[in-house]
Amino acid sequence: MRKYRLFGLINPVDVLLVILVVLVVWAGYLFSAPQQVVADNAQRVRFTIELPARPEGFHEGIRPGGVVFDSVRGLNIGHVVDAYGLPFLEDAPDEANNVIRRGAVEGLEFTYIVVEAWAVVTDYATEIGQYVVRVNQEIAARSVDFAGLGFITSVEHM
Repeated sequence: MRKYRLFGLINPVDVLLVILVVLVVWAGYLFSAPQQVVADNAQRVRFTIELPARPEGFHEGIRPGGVVFDSVRGLNIGHVVDAYGLPFLEDAPDEANNVIRRGAVEGLEFTYIVVEAWAVVTDYATEIGQYVVRVNQEIAARSVDFAGLGFITSVEHM
């Protein structure tokens, strides 16, 4: 059995297995590392998430400073700066006058959550780590205080 060993001591298959294990551990570390923002191009951005049809007063339970995550990929996308609510509006037909009217729905509100984060801003995208922020983008967001499916309504570069 010594004829299949390097220098009569080391089995080449064992060496390849050790190298393979080291590469798998290294790749696992790289892909599971927390998000990092490149400091050279990083700047502060604020974006607003709209959650429709929430119970009236829902925004009052959202505290500033809470960390916001993308529920789908589990990415940290910033922290809450402010939350406010506006009346939930819905279109309904007015058959007597043959028009469609928009009116407030009692007991519901649009909840707006202002989130702040460090992002890399280019001509093409605003990226918070691996997460790209765009106006009118659907977002499944969650925090300790809320969770919901909504839309990004505005992005401000500071």
